[in-house]
Amino acid sequence: MTNHALVEWYLCIRPEKISWLRFILEGYDGLALLSTVSAPTGLVRMQTLECRFMETMRLLEALAGDLSPYRREA
Repeated sequence: MTNHALVEWYLCIRPEKISWLRFILEGYDGLALLSTVSAPTGLVRMQTLECRFMETMRLLEALAGDLSPYRREA
C-alpha cells in the first residue's frame, strides 16, 4: 500500500536560487511543491508525499552546494 500522507518542511536557501529550484522541481513531475515564504531571506516551504520524501531528499542533497545560503570554505 502506498502512503499518500503529505510531508511538509521548511528550507532556507539562497534567495536568488528560489526560481531555479522551482524550475528543477517542475522537471520531476509530481515530486514536490515549493512555496516561497520569504523571498528576501530565502525561506521556502516544501511539500511532498511521504512515499516520495526520500527521492526528494536525494535531489536536494545533490543540489545542496548550489542552494546553501552559507559560504563554503575554500
